[in-house]
Amino acid sequence: MTELTDFHIFWGEAMAAAERHAASIEADGADDFAKQLYREYHEQGAPTPRRKWLVARLADAFPCMDAKPKWVGEPAWLYHQGQPMVFLHQFQVSLAAQHLIAHMSLGETVYVFGARHRLGPGRDGDWTDIYRMAVQTYEGDTVGEIPGPQG
Repeated sequence: MTELTDFHIFWGEAMAAAERHAASIEADGADDFAKQLYREYHEQGAPTPRRKWLVARLADAFPCMDAKPKWVGEPAWLYHQGQPMVFLHQFQVSLAAQHLIAHMSLGETVYVFGARHRLGPGRDGDWTDIYRMAVQTYEGDTVGEIPGPQG
């Protein structure tokens, strides 16, 4: 059995703090973000209480074009290149769209995210836009994510 490290406890507290902002730190790429947060926390002298620091630090970490997502189930924020993506929009595939039932599941909610995809090293290098989507069922299960380029 593996022993819990201070980092794992920190990550758990960060996940709870992220949920206060309608976000999560669990998707692919979130581990890099959690490690970055942990380094920042220690570089700032490990302020206490840690949860208060996390809530304040994460207040602007999950950018939204307009409103925060209204998750059907648990938050499922997407990440790209180790950073939270920008939440752009959500929509539900209408249950009333019976003419589409042979083509797709009805009632699912689609969450659209965007980010800069760095093409080279450094933050000032070339980049392009990337868009990804997460999908939650009518019951709230996260069933899929449509991935973009790896990186």
